[in-house]
Amino acid sequence: MAEIIFKTDNPEGVRELVKKAISAELCRLENSQRLARKRLDYFEEKYQQRSSQFQDTLAAEDMEGGDLEYVEWMGEYQFFLELEEKIKSLKSLEYVSQDLSLHIP
Repeated sequence: MAEIIFKTDNPEGVRELVKKAISAELCRLENSQRLARKRLDYFEEKYQQRSSQFQDTLAAEDMEGGDLEYVEWMGEYQFFLELEEKIKSLKSLEYVSQDLSLHIP
């Protein structure tokens, strides 16, 4: 496990500032993921296919919107997966100080 160490004259203030910044980023990522999920739901309902399976079973010519729709769905799915990975990383962070350990829920 990697550690990141900040040296400061105001450890509690900086710790709270970093926690708030990470919490705000986590909130932004989760909101983006919800929106991406809604866009994926549209394609999944339209083609009766889960996003995790469509790239193996559908070709652009099988889709009503052709290449553009295929690229949109694939791009949205890749974006969703990237968001998922970033969220997972941020949720795994632990904040540790000399006498206090805190894990973000």
